[in-house]
Amino acid sequence: MFRYTTTVCRKCNLQEDPFHGITIDAQGLCQFCAKQAPPPQRDWPRLKTLFEDTLAGVRGRLPRLPHEGLVMLSGGKDSAYMAHLLKDVYGMNLLGFIIDINYEYPETFDNAATIARRLEIPYVVYRQDPALMRRYYRYLFCEPGIHQQDCGQVCTFCGRFLIRTATEFARAMGIPLVFSGHNPDQILLMGQAVELEPAQREFMEFTMAVVAEDTATAKAGWQSAHGPCPETLFPESLAPAGVQLVFPYQHFPYLPETMMQVVRERLDWTPIKRFSKTYIASGCRLVKLWSYLARCGNTNSYVDFEFSNQVRNGTLALETVRAFYDQADTGCEELAEIARDLGMVDELRRMLRDRVGEDDELYRLLAS
Repeated sequence: MFRYTTTVCRKCNLQEDPFHGITIDAQGLCQFCAKQAPPPQRDWPRLKTLFEDTLAGVRGRLPRLPHEGLVMLSGGKDSAYMAHLLKDVYGMNLLGFIIDINYEYPETFDNAATIARRLEIPYVVYRQDPALMRRYYRYLFCEPGIHQQDCGQVCTFCGRFLIRTATEFARAMGIPLVFSGHNPDQILLMGQAVELEPAQREFMEFTMAVVAEDTATAKAGWQSAHGPCPETLFPESLAPAGVQLVFPYQHFPYLPETMMQVVRERLDWTPIKRFSKTYIASGCRLVKLWSYLARCGNTNSYVDFEFSNQVRNGTLALETVRAFYDQADTGCEELAEIARDLGMVDELRRMLRDRVGEDDELYRLLAS
C-alpha cells in the first residue's frame, strides 16, 4: 500500500515489480493492461440462486437455532454492506462477531458496534489472549521458514486464523452459517471461489497447495519454538464440521464505491482513515507494518494487486486509487511502537538493514 517507485502502470497504477515479474512497457502499461483482456464473466443469476439456496437451508429451523448466521464485523465497508445485505434484504437472524487481536484501531470496534446497533443485531467482541497474539504475530513476521518478500504470509495466516476462530465459535454456539466479507480477490486466495475460468481455477488450486505446504511448515516451526499448536492458529481447513462458510461477494457484483454510499446513508458508517485520507480499505495496525516491509523489499503487496484488479475490472476508479497512494500515511513512529510491543526490534532492524540500509527512517527510530 506504499509506493517504492514512480514507474507504475498508467491504466491500473500497479508498480513495476521484478520480484513478481511485473514490467511496464514503452506505452506505460503493465502486462495485464497491455493484454486488454476483458474482465471475467460471471453467471450472476446462478450465483445469486446458490446464495439464496444456502440461506433457505437454515430457514425454519428457529427457535431451535439461536441465530441463523454469524456475521464477521471488521468496521470496514465490506463487512458493513454484507451485514446490511443479510439483514435488510434477506431478513436473516444474525449474531455480529468482532475479533480483537490486540492490534486493532479503536475505530474498528466503534464502527462495528455502530453497524450492529443500526441493524439491531446483537454482537459479541471476542478478545484473543494478548500474550498469545504477541507470540503469534512475532512468529509470522520473523519465522524464516514462512517469510515472503512482500510479507504476505502475515495476512495469509492471520486471515485463516480469524475465519477459523469465527467458525469454531459458531459451532460452539450452534450457528450453522458464518458470513465473511472478503472481496473476490481475497476469496480466490482463500480457495473458496465457486465459479472460475480454467486459468483462475488452476491458479487457485496452485495457491492452495502452497498454503497447505506453508501451513505444515508453520505448524512444525511453532511446535519447535512454543510447543503444541492450537488448531485455530494454522488451520488446515477454514471451518469445522457442521458449519458452512459463506462469502457473499462471490455471489453478487463487487461494487465498492456504491457499497460505501449505501452504508454511509443506511448505517451512519464512517471510513477508517488510518492508512490514507482517501479511503478504499481498512485493516489492523499490523497491515501498515507488513506494507512498509513490502515497500522496503521493492515489491507490490497483495493489496496493491487487488486495487489494480479492481481498476481493470471497472469497479474502482483510477483517480481514487491514485489519491489513496498520494495521501498514504506511513506512520513510522507507530510501526516502531508495534515492533517494540511484539519484541522484534532486532529482527526488524536486520530486515530493514538488508533491504534498504541504515538510513531508513524506521531503522533509525528503532535504534533510538
